[in-house]
Amino acid sequence: MVRKVFFSSHKQDVPLEKDRRIAEKLSNFIPVIIVYYVLQFMPAMPASLVTAINTICGILFFIFMSVFFNEMLDIVNSSYLRKTKRKNHSIKGYIQIGKILVHILAAIMILAVMSNKSPIIIISSLGAVAAVLMIVFQHTLLSLVANVQLSSNDVLQLGDWIEMPDKNLSGEVTDIALHTITIRNWDNTISRIPTKNFLTETYTNWQAMFSSGARRIMRSIAIDQHSVRFLDQEMLSSMLTIRGVSEPLATLLDGRDPGGVADRWFVDNGLTNLTLFRHYLMHYLAERPDIIKEMYIVARTLKPSPSGIPLEIYCFTSSTLWKDYENTQSAIFEYITAVAGQFSLRLYQYPAGHDFWRLSQEHAARTGLPPSAEG
Repeated sequence: MVRKVFFSSHKQDVPLEKDRRIAEKLSNFIPVIIVYYVLQFMPAMPASLVTAINTICGILFFIFMSVFFNEMLDIVNSSYLRKTKRKNHSIKGYIQIGKILVHILAAIMILAVMSNKSPIIIISSLGAVAAVLMIVFQHTLLSLVANVQLSSNDVLQLGDWIEMPDKNLSGEVTDIALHTITIRNWDNTISRIPTKNFLTETYTNWQAMFSSGARRIMRSIAIDQHSVRFLDQEMLSSMLTIRGVSEPLATLLDGRDPGGVADRWFVDNGLTNLTLFRHYLMHYLAERPDIIKEMYIVARTLKPSPSGIPLEIYCFTSSTLWKDYENTQSAIFEYITAVAGQFSLRLYQYPAGHDFWRLSQEHAARTGLPPSAEG
């Protein structure tokens, strides 16, 4: 019956549990209404007692009315969330605003019943305490403004991945309420941030990246500066055995026969093994099926440092899923690490135990002293 009265056009939206909850809230009105009308047939009862009972009935009526409308707002929220197309959009903030308004109206009506005055008089008298109310509800008002702006501008939705470095926070938005936004971090901890903070603090929303269908790789690997030198025929003969190097080399040579180019030509035109390596990597990335060819593909050198020459790879993967993205990125740099030696390039890293052992072996070979044991 409740479903037919209140949800005749959305019969499937409200399960039986919701029907039961609404029926319970409506049943609260029955004793209040019965007592109120029974008093009309008891003229012998003292007037003061009748007035007191009527006042109590009026107070209970508006309390139950407030509870009923709050329940209706909860049903509206849950019905909204069940809509498949709207699961990422939260109206919980608006629902909480509605509940606050319901409580305020109920409080005004209860005061009017208790004082036996018009609600208009009660509302007009609140102007005298408006400044106090502004102080008391300042956080609620700020949260209200923030919630409206976040929702209207569509900058934050349920399920978005956000980062707030200042708070060491990175995770998925699981709830957007009036006063707080709940985030489940990737370590499964829960963080609650005041809604108003999202208007005043810096945060990163990664949802646009997922929506675009492309995820950026921007990582560098250090090249030993001492291994960079001009190309020559001896170097080319070994590089031509690398699969895929012919096309970028033909572009750099502008159609010349690699075997007929003098070593001096490479010097005059500034072609180094690192130059060829960069162009080869861009060709290699463009050939990968998991890299988007229509977006930027760049292999560039950055400012040299004491740790070598950074060679940066800049491209976009076709999958935004974390696992696929990391697999692609790892595969690219594993390949770069392995193939760099074929271009007579050395990757830079801080000396480790094996490096010191190798140096001791070389020193022993030069001086004739017995080498130290490898540790």
